[in-house]
Amino acid sequence: MADLAKNLDRRIIDGLENGKAQKFEYTLELCWKAIKLTLKEQDGIDEASPKKVIKAWYLAGNLTEDDYLALIAAVDDCNKLSHIYDSTEFMAIIGRLPSYAATLSRVLTGLQQ
Repeated sequence: MADLAKNLDRRIIDGLENGKAQKFEYTLELCWKAIKLTLKEQDGIDEASPKKVIKAWYLAGNLTEDDYLALIAAVDDCNKLSHIYDSTEFMAIIGRLPSYAATLSRVLTGLQQ
């Protein structure tokens, strides 16, 4: 992205970064809602908030502690994106997206089993 940024207008780069943030937001929402549905169908557990759903999934033995903590951090970062006006913090969250993507991929694999 850094090499690309040298040749593109800053407004285009800003749009790409905002697109990443938006995709992260709806991907995380789909993830926790898929977990919620699976928990309800498999275990009869019906939690309402993302963090409670993720905690229940972890307590049911479906997540490692590292993935549990990563998902909780992802929810926190997602919530910050809705209220953030500091470009430094925004870019720090964007920098964590590859790690969150790996976590979400592992969760998807677990949901498919």
